[in-house]
Amino acid sequence: MSDEFVDSNDDSRAKVAAIFRELAGERASRLDGAHYNRDSAAAITAALASSPDDRTAHDIAFNLTDWAADAAFIVAVQLFPERFTAAEIADGVDAFLCHAPNHVAAAAVLSGQPAEDIFGVSPTNSNATGNA
Repeated sequence: MSDEFVDSNDDSRAKVAAIFRELAGERASRLDGAHYNRDSAAAITAALASSPDDRTAHDIAFNLTDWAADAAFIVAVQLFPERFTAAEIADGVDAFLCHAPNHVAAAAVLSGQPAEDIFGVSPTNSNATGNA
């Protein structure tokens, strides 16, 4: 990993944290990727659970909460794109795409929803164009 990536990524995280502190105060700390948000995961688990020991609901909750910092980055760029450099945006998008899609796909599969390439961009799709 280059020093440029680390510096850009660190700056981007600091900007995301500042944006969400402005919007949500202390609750913004719930979006810190270094900490698992047990409260949110417990709320999702309770809402989806068919029984107190429902492991599938717990696993769905984990997969929907583990990438909150990545989601926060995407939302922050949606709200305030002018606060980010092109390098920060590129690094944040890369981090999001490396982390979030697998969690979303896992949650979908666990919940019985299809997790398929409806846009036909998968490298295993012979018709893939890369233009969704």
